[in-house]
Amino acid sequence: MLTRERPAAQVQQVAEAVSFAQALAAGGFDVAVTEYRLGWSDGLAVFEAIRARCPQVPVVVLTAERDPEAVVACMRAGVADYIFKSSKGYLALAPAVTEARDRKRIELLAARSAPWLETVLDRSNIGVFRTTLDERLIESTPAVLRLLGVSSAQEALAMDLPVPHFRAEKRDALLERISTAGELQSSEIPIRRPDGTVAWLSLTEVLLLDVEGEIVVDVLIQEVSHFKDREAALERRVAELERSNRGLAEFASVAAHELQAPLRAVQKYAALLGEQEAKLSREGKEAVEFLTGGAARLGTLVEDLLVYSRLAADGLAFEPCDLGKLVDQALRTLRTATDEAGARVRRGELPALAGDPLQLSLLFQNLISNAIKFRRREESPSIEISARRRAGEWEFAVRDNGIGIERGETERVFQMFRRLRPEIPGSGIGLAIGRRIVERHGGKIWVESEPGKGSTFYFTLPESQTADGNGAGAEQRPAARVPDK
Repeated sequence: MLTRERPAAQVQQVAEAVSFAQALAAGGFDVAVTEYRLGWSDGLAVFEAIRARCPQVPVVVLTAERDPEAVVACMRAGVADYIFKSSKGYLALAPAVTEARDRKRIELLAARSAPWLETVLDRSNIGVFRTTLDERLIESTPAVLRLLGVSSAQEALAMDLPVPHFRAEKRDALLERISTAGELQSSEIPIRRPDGTVAWLSLTEVLLLDVEGEIVVDVLIQEVSHFKDREAALERRVAELERSNRGLAEFASVAAHELQAPLRAVQKYAALLGEQEAKLSREGKEAVEFLTGGAARLGTLVEDLLVYSRLAADGLAFEPCDLGKLVDQALRTLRTATDEAGARVRRGELPALAGDPLQLSLLFQNLISNAIKFRRREESPSIEISARRRAGEWEFAVRDNGIGIERGETERVFQMFRRLRPEIPGSGIGLAIGRRIVERHGGKIWVESEPGKGSTFYFTLPESQTADGNGAGAEQRPAARVPDK
């Protein structure tokens, strides 16, 4: 039966004690199959002899002996399987032999892995212990004592340690939780060691049912004090940065505000000089033009600086915003600029999101204004605004056919006062304002561009901010257009 079902198997038959002793001495076999009653011995004696000489070899008993006591004796001794001789039994022999061999290999692998795993955990200073629900410590590894700062289990039990998460649960509820592939919970707790030092420990608890039917908790324990120290240092650093940012914002706001009065004086006297144009020389007229232009640029810069400094402080609470309507609002604000440039603006369907309506409108206004400002001379601006839903967020795109941006400049354009084309009027703050608005709303902004072929500014907003009753199922709205002129 074995050679028929397992053609690759090599089967050696032993019929008397001497042959058995010789085969046992030679070894090299994976599984032994024996009768329970032999003329020269019995199955239990064969099993004991094999276990003493080759403990890694499993033994299967194939016998006509149906005495229950014989079955119990064999199973208690540790035989791999007990099969009755019959048509069904012979058919079960080959699968039983294969299973016994594979099971033994797994047991040997586990036995070899256990010390290695314990060594790895110990060297990593990770402890493992098992406790009952009434807080009886069953066993633990040496690392547990080191982590608790004690030298014995008695000292560990005397410490004020947290009880298992599952202690208050009823047995039936716990059994149900175990049956659903086990229950696992984690926590981080501070403890005071006997020497007075405070340490943070991470506890990962697994609910199990042991061989005796008792519910136990296996706990993996490791120190995370260094992570907590880093978290505290990071929190302090964040607090320092927040204070610094608030100070810088206040400084920028005050500086811009204080600049307005002298700037207005400069503009006033430049205008008065301009009224005396007939009395001025050519050099004087050029000086007045330079003064007037510089004052206008400085005025724009001061206004943009005030907007940037107030973004966080003056931001409104988030509310449902129809982004399509916000784009239409931005287009109305820019109507003069779009008409003068002959710009064509197309907008697809945009979702409704929770956000700051004034800031989001300003964001679209800045992106559309940039597309008009950085246009090519030989072609009227063409601007397309669209949105698509991605995993957990909405991605918006403002695409133009303008002069484009060099590859190495696509990150720099979002920096403060970074003007890539000084000959084109502007403060260099518009895109920095846009980035700050997007980041306040939990998104990110970037640009993809090719010189001479236009740019596409992308930004994302979290989908979790979608207002109720809007989004993917919203009614289709007609595209807003600014007619050519």
